[in-house]
Amino acid sequence: MSRKKGVWLLALLMAGRLMIPAQSAAPLSAAPAGKSPLRKALERSLLFPGLGQLGEKQYLKAALFAGAEIFCLAEVIIFMGKGNDAYDHYRDAVDPQDVIEFRSQTEKYDKHRNTAILAAAGVWVLNMIDIFVFAKKKYAKKAAVGFQPFYHHEKKTIGVNLRFSLL
Repeated sequence: MSRKKGVWLLALLMAGRLMIPAQSAAPLSAAPAGKSPLRKALERSLLFPGLGQLGEKQYLKAALFAGAEIFCLAEVIIFMGKGNDAYDHYRDAVDPQDVIEFRSQTEKYDKHRNTAILAAAGVWVLNMIDIFVFAKKKYAKKAAVGFQPFYHHEKKTIGVNLRFSLL
């Protein structure tokens, strides 16, 4: 069963690889009316880590982000399959010792799966931060992230002002 998942994953990756040259026939720097190059770069990176960097001709970063995300997603699929198999054995086990063994395996694989999901989300967040900072420097002087902590002495309150501008 895990072999089928591997074949499907490989087929999806190959299909994506074949579709990229077809999409890049139009110049990547030509933005449709109404969309700034900054927004286009952010949208590409939102779809999949590394696509924004690829569009901005940062090939090494694109390969690193895409490779890290693919690795994390592959780990999610692998540990999800192993966890499901261990759970099936746990559910079908009759011997109490086997029940304990398969339950601990299920928990172990679920923890690994959850860690891989968290790592994939981390890669995505780092990817978005990277493309935002790069594209901001390259395209838009108006785009900014503002962070301002404050303390109001009379009311004795502490807070933070956050400001995002993505023009």
